[in-house]
Amino acid sequence: GPRLLLLRVFALGKRSERLYDALGKHWRGAGSIQMIAGPDLATSTVEPHEFLDFVTGKMARRFIDSAQTLDLRIEQMDLKADGDARFRVTEFFCHDDTWKITLSRLADDSDAVLMDLRGFSQNNAGCIFEINELFNLVPLWRVVFVIDDSTDQQFMRNTMQMAWQQLKERSPNRRGGAGQISLIQLGKLSGRELRNLLYAVSAAAGKKL
Repeated sequence: GPRLLLLRVFALGKRSERLYDALGKHWRGAGSIQMIAGPDLATSTVEPHEFLDFVTGKMARRFIDSAQTLDLRIEQMDLKADGDARFRVTEFFCHDDTWKITLSRLADDSDAVLMDLRGFSQNNAGCIFEINELFNLVPLWRVVFVIDDSTDQQFMRNTMQMAWQQLKERSPNRRGGAGQISLIQLGKLSGRELRNLLYAVSAAAGKKL
């Protein structure tokens, strides 16, 4: 199944949980989800083997500490559906000096990217880096951005315009026809909003749910 990279503003808390639960309920019947681990989804995404490592004091071995460890974690991903016909969620636990290479590798390998920019502002330096990497690594038609009234939309536009102006030579978005941004406005995550989101993500991945 297609691989979906889920990125978000870590400070969203319960809003991240609601989006993850709603998205996972439908998307995991079609493909897998990869994400960089964060405190906002710690209770929603924990797997039995991760909990066992936590209680036995072995959690450190889950962290990406080098490019070699990252290669190993990616090779170990189970991308096949389980017996219940649902695909898995893979979290990557990173240090401050390894999350950027992890983000770049996952973005380059994914079939679609969903980035939750609710609450996004100039204080989110990590998200600014991620936007720049997406523009340089992923065809924009494969990326869906989620926003709401808490998004500093003017700063978001400025950030994306700057990323566009500084595209690297190897960016797939330097080719003709690139440049369209997919923005999904979410309020209370109503049924209609969720359908719009799922349609956008499935279209980005070239998959019908």
